[in-house]
Amino acid sequence: MRDYEIVYIFRVSLTSEEIEAKLKRYHAIIAADGSGEVTASVHWGKRQLAYPIQKQPNGYYVVARFTSSPDPLQELERALKLEDDVLRYLIVIQEHPWPLPDPAPTAPKPEEDGAEEADAEGADAEETEKADGAEADGEADAADDAADAADEADEAPDATEVEAEAEAADDADDATDEAPAEAEAEAEEPADDADTEQDGADADAGEPEESADAKEE
Repeated sequence: MRDYEIVYIFRVSLTSEEIEAKLKRYHAIIAADGSGEVTASVHWGKRQLAYPIQKQPNGYYVVARFTSSPDPLQELERALKLEDDVLRYLIVIQEHPWPLPDPAPTAPKPEEDGAEEADAEGADAEETEKADGAEADGEADAADDAADAADEADEAPDATEVEAEAEAADDADDATDEAPAEAEAEAEEPADDADTEQDGADADAGEPEESADAKEE
């Protein structure tokens, strides 16, 4: 005879009555030879699994201690392996006694599990909606930035236009510089013409004097 401890992990969809009925059947196997005895049984309750088992994220834990010979253990393990409602089980030899964990307040109820799953789905949907809204806002901001950049690009003067304006300004400066020079040249031309006419008049005036002298001679 040795002391053992077994941990059951049931599906959370089972009711407390169904779990108790299964535990009674398993423990009857232990005590079938008349020497085995279950000394303690504690419900840990619903807990999240470290990884999904048979697509189940949660399980309902029950811990039991019993005294038995090795023979009933084979029949117990055979029954547990054929049980679909048992996700996992573990049987260990209890070499040193240790305190059992505190029991869960109540056994699981299917309607409570359904409500919890509905709340979890609602929370996930809300988070998804928030994420979608944030993504949409980001896309809208990006579109506004692109539109502003396009408007700035349209408003910016073209390089060709800038060159044309610069050339027009240079031509205007050249025209401004040439205007005084032309005006000065035009002013000088009448003066030259006047000098030329004056020289011609002097020449004409001198010729009669020479004729008069010739007559006197």
